[in-house]
Amino acid sequence: MEKVFKYVGVFVAVVMISFLVLYSNNDIGINKVNIEKDARSSQKISDDWQVVKDTTELISAMVFYNERLSNHIYSIYVNRPGPSFGYFFRDGGSIGEGIIEFYINGYNERAFISMNRQQISKVVIDNGNSIKIIEIESTKPFAFILPVNKVLSQFMISMAMLLRAKNKGYDISLQVLM
Repeated sequence: MEKVFKYVGVFVAVVMISFLVLYSNNDIGINKVNIEKDARSSQKISDDWQVVKDTTELISAMVFYNERLSNHIYSIYVNRPGPSFGYFFRDGGSIGEGIIEFYINGYNERAFISMNRQQISKVVIDNGNSIKIIEIESTKPFAFILPVNKVLSQFMISMAMLLRAKNKGYDISLQVLM
């Protein structure tokens, strides 16, 4: 019986030491369901601000904004590879006028965020086999995450052409070829 207590005691000590090492190395992050709450708290974002967000297993992109769309803050969180748990704050601040693309080395995804001053209404993603449409409310900000691939530059080219088309009164539709 003494051996059992001894082994249990050693096991508990190892678990506690492991937890303390992970915590002291900042390897314990935020749970996926608590990312928005953490962003609001750490960036002092009011609870009455709205949020648009997209979260995958690797990245979370959020845009917080007030009712009049006159003020906003974005937050990017990443789930680090390796011996870490949860999501970690990576970047935040103001977007400006355009569409911001976030690519983080070692991640196979890119986040796109915008206050949507261009009034984009949808993103069409065509991988050759199927078409996926991301509907966007044209009067509200957006945040979405797409996988990185060799043809992603086509997204930016299509977007530039379509933004010019919007200035001539055409409807906005972003097409991504994958």
